[in-house]
Amino acid sequence: MLLLGGLFTSAAFAQSTSTTTTPAPATAPATPACGTRAPGDTRPRIGLALGGGGARGIAHVAILREIEARHIPIDCIAGTSMGALVGGLYASGMSVDDMEHLVTSTDWKRLFDDSIERPERTYRRKQDDRDALATVGVGIGGPRGLKLSPGVLQGERILAMFEQATLGVSRVEHFDQLPIPFRAVATDLNTGDPVVLDHGSLAMAMRASMSLPGIFQPVEIGGHVLIDGGVADQVPIDVLRTMGADVLIAVDVGTPLEKLDRDASLLQVVSQMTGMLTTGNTRRMLATMGEGDVLIVPDLGTDVATSDFDKAKEALAIGARAAEAARPRLARLAAKDDAAYRTAIAQRPVFDNQPPIIEFVRLDNQTDYADAMLLAQLDIDIGKPLDAAKVEEHVLRVYGFGTMASVTYEVVEENGRTGIVVSARPKPQGPNYLQLGLTLSNDFQGGYDSNLRMGLLFAPLSPFGAEARVVLQIGSEPGLSAEYYHPFDIANRYLLHAEAAYANPNIRVYDSNGHNTATYDVATLGVELQVAREFGNYGTAGFGLERGSGHASVQTGDPAVPFNFDTGRLSAFVSIDRLDSLFFPRNGYGTNLAYTIARDWLGSDSEYAQLDFDVLAAKSFGRSAIQGGVGYHATTQGTLPVQDRYRLGGRGQLVGFRQFELTGQDYAVVYGGYTWQLAEVFGRSALVGGTLEYGNAWEKRSDMDWADGIWNASLYIGFDSWVGPMLFGYGWREGGNGVLFLEIGKPF
Repeated sequence: MLLLGGLFTSAAFAQSTSTTTTPAPATAPATPACGTRAPGDTRPRIGLALGGGGARGIAHVAILREIEARHIPIDCIAGTSMGALVGGLYASGMSVDDMEHLVTSTDWKRLFDDSIERPERTYRRKQDDRDALATVGVGIGGPRGLKLSPGVLQGERILAMFEQATLGVSRVEHFDQLPIPFRAVATDLNTGDPVVLDHGSLAMAMRASMSLPGIFQPVEIGGHVLIDGGVADQVPIDVLRTMGADVLIAVDVGTPLEKLDRDASLLQVVSQMTGMLTTGNTRRMLATMGEGDVLIVPDLGTDVATSDFDKAKEALAIGARAAEAARPRLARLAAKDDAAYRTAIAQRPVFDNQPPIIEFVRLDNQTDYADAMLLAQLDIDIGKPLDAAKVEEHVLRVYGFGTMASVTYEVVEENGRTGIVVSARPKPQGPNYLQLGLTLSNDFQGGYDSNLRMGLLFAPLSPFGAEARVVLQIGSEPGLSAEYYHPFDIANRYLLHAEAAYANPNIRVYDSNGHNTATYDVATLGVELQVAREFGNYGTAGFGLERGSGHASVQTGDPAVPFNFDTGRLSAFVSIDRLDSLFFPRNGYGTNLAYTIARDWLGSDSEYAQLDFDVLAAKSFGRSAIQGGVGYHATTQGTLPVQDRYRLGGRGQLVGFRQFELTGQDYAVVYGGYTWQLAEVFGRSALVGGTLEYGNAWEKRSDMDWADGIWNASLYIGFDSWVGPMLFGYGWREGGNGVLFLEIGKPF
């Protein structure tokens, strides 16, 4: 996607001009844009141009500190991309100390990740983890056929951070009314022209200026579809001239072009072509600077790259050195004395940083969800001070439905009343979303299964958020399923879940020595209905009814024992899920409790009852994490048919056995684990770990005895991928042979 974005950018903007457009006009103050003057104050108006450069732009903060130390009163600011962020915060009245703390303490990796932490997702989205399917940013249907997501990131967390940081000036209508007049520069996606943002939401203006093509989804403001401003105006000197600045301080933190040879890769060529746009318009702007202007170019070199947000302290240090070198030139712009400087600063308007009282909430809802449902999920208190952290949490919760392109909020003042306007926009590739998955298991002893899964999610299908999904599986165990999820109320508490499925699994039978003595090819067709009550994003409780039939034929083993079967079951269940990962948890807890009966009056050809209980908890300590769990599963009545017997083997279920090698009507397991996080990729862990497990399976519940337990242990390397766990490891069991295993997409 980044490669496509770079190609598109190079082609679309190679002919961009310096023409400047603005969004729809707003009423601006009658005073000059670049600062007011007290009677008799004839000093020149000083403008500050802050260029784009990603993490390299953190150096701007150190230069602002030097400007303050030299007592240089800045009268107006224009910024592009990261320069718009730093410039907008400074223009809003944030101190340099607070800005430095912000850039050094922010978890930038998390900020550039729109995903919702798993414990805070809706319970419905948590259940998706068990399906080994990943939504791939592609929609199907409509006149265009395939529809692609326009960006990898929506920028939800970044915008939320901007909203909180600029809350004190959130009701400002025009950026000339800020403590320091400000402009943010973006690029019109359809013309290549720079667009100067001078009014509206300051947070949204900063976000629009940072919309890197192919990475962030473009922002629409005033009829313009906007991407990163660096494409058209990397160091916005011309904008300051238009604002009325007499003298300029310009800071260029852009990445210089690479020195390439004929063996350069396609990615390097595309990156170089994109870089030509920014360096080209930067040279044109810098060429217009006068003798009295000051240019500062921090020597960031290769020490701090565009994406090196974890090097904030290094960027600040390099910026400080550049500012120190510029002191003689900056000294010419200082106020004539301390009193004059204090007077100039005192003329800036001061805003109350206390959170405003919210008097109304208005929803700009462009989705198919009901207004009442979205407002219930947002749960914004009327008549109370704005709790920005709570609003951000609930906005992200709605965004976590997985069908929103963006959910944003803005504090506004209308007719003397302060309120919040929330905008919800659907994903352009919806409402039919393609999902893909892969499951694979190999024990390197003849047990091998692999399946490719493809799903189509339809959402929403009702104003309260109903969903449907069809999943096709091809491979060793082909299958086809269709499910429907229907909430009944605006809070999504009460729901119906229905599923019809055809499955064709393989069931292997092993002898006491671990030899595969028979393999059954099982074909089942069934339906299941659940009525449940969800408790926020914590868990659910309900009842389920299942009816199905099947046929088991022998692939290997005695050909005289094929059989047919019918299933009819009724269950009651309670589930709590607060784990940060279903497969490799580092924090949180989860538990499942279910009681199931099979009866002839339900259509079952066998009568039995089962009690199932599992609990798992995890806690991290830096890169280390420990896990602990208990599983107890018992047949409390009757005899289980072959297809419903408990089957153990694999991590967490006595890892020294091959998958499904150990069977019984009852089993119990105690589990302990340790993992060490090697790396984190978009919030997902790559790790090494091990387990220690103790348990066994029994034919009679009366025979269950902890003294009969078998010790198991494992070592593995794994990755918590988008399609489920990927792990390769070795399992050992007491008194038995070891097992080498490879698994992809298999649930824990």
